Amino acid sequence: MMIETEVSAALDYLTQQDFAWVTLNKLRKIKEELLKAEGDLRNRKTALHLSASAVVFKQEKCFFIMHPYLKQILLPAGHVEPGEKPYACAIREFKEETGHQAVSSIHEASQLKSLIDINLIHIPRNSLKNEASHYHIDLRYQLKLAVTNKQPINAELPVFLLKKEQAPCEFQGYYTLVNV
Repeated sequence: MMIETEVSAALDYLTQQDFAWVTLNKLRKIKEELLKAEGDLRNRKTALHLSASAVVFKQEKCFFIMHPYLKQILLPAGHVEPGEKPYACAIREFKEETGHQAVSSIHEASQLKSLIDINLIHIPRNSLKNEASHYHIDLRYQLKLAVTNKQPINAELPVFLLKKEQAPCEFQGYYTLVNV
């Protein structure tokens, strides 16, 4: 399946869900940007990139990282690499950025059912990486923290476990998913 087709399926899926943070207007705007996109969304040289985020709770707290360039507290996330599926990207980025392992909250064949949000995010120019200003279509998946006896590996970024009232406003609605 082409990645654009997969993103389109994600938009269709979210249209049928009852998440307060997902609006038809937001989905329509993302669909418009998807239709205008030139090239593979996993190519970082294009104006529209595909990224994936992990929403992972530990009891009543959610994992966040400090973004090294934007200097904002955000969900663990990153670019979907060539040949990679967005869902796999969310799992990989969570481990790299937090040092913890996340697993599917549902059966692997139903990855779409762990999708809880999609957003269009403006990314400003990054002179350090010589990257032009661009946009991300960010697919957000709810995952579970893996139960393991292993110590977490070293995290790439500063990690925060935040209660709802400590989290950035954009993410506070996700706390309705705790224990779901």
